[in-house]
Amino acid sequence: NPVDGNVDIWLLDTRRGVFSRLTSDVADDVMPVWSPDGGRIVFSSNRKGTHDLYLKSATAGGSEELLLATAQDEQATDWSPDGRFVLFESLDSKTNLDLWALPLDGNGKPFPVVQTNFDERRGQFSRDGKWIAYQSDESGRDEIYVQPFPGPGNKWPISTNGGSQVRWRRDGKELFYVALDGRLMAFPIRVASKAEVPQVGTPVTLFVPPL
Repeated sequence: NPVDGNVDIWLLDTRRGVFSRLTSDVADDVMPVWSPDGGRIVFSSNRKGTHDLYLKSATAGGSEELLLATAQDEQATDWSPDGRFVLFESLDSKTNLDLWALPLDGNGKPFPVVQTNFDERRGQFSRDGKWIAYQSDESGRDEIYVQPFPGPGNKWPISTNGGSQVRWRRDGKELFYVALDGRLMAFPIRVASKAEVPQVGTPVTLFVPPL
C-alpha cells in the first residue's frame, strides 16, 4: 500500500475496518505471505538493491529480519502448512522466473523446485504440503500444473485453455484458477500424500465476468 510514494505492508482488521502499518522502510515492501499460524509474514523488499526476502512478526513494531539475500530478485508465493518451507519466485537472467523453496530450520539452503527456461510463478502448496500448483508459460501461454513437493516426480497439466492465479480450496479437493478469458474456474482434484499421479475431474466455470 503506497503512502507518499513509499510502498509498505499494511494490515486490515476486517471486523473493524481499521488499517495498521506493518513496515515503514523507505524501500518498497511488497508481496506479503502469512505464516500458517498467522503470527509472522514473509515479504519482499529492495532495501539492498534487489528484492530479497524478509521475515517479520505480524504485529506493528515486532521483530524483523533478513531471511534470504541473493543477486536475484525474489518474492514469496506461499508458506507450507507445516511451517517448514517458504515457496518463492526467483528471477534468473538465464532461466527466467523459477520456483524455489527455502527451508526455515535455520540450516537449510534454498533449492529449486521448478527451474526451466520458461516462467514458473505463483506456486501454492496443497493442504498436506506434498504437492504444489503453479502457472507456467512453457506451452506458449500460461497454464496451471501440479507436481509433488519436494520431489522427485512428474508435473501434470491442469488447465487446457490457459490459466493463472491458482489457489487450492481449503480442504484440498479443488483448485481454483482464472482462465485467459477471465472466467473463474474450479477443478476437482485428489492428490493423496503417497500418490504419484493426481486424480483430476472436469473443470467447472464458477463465474463469468460481465462484458
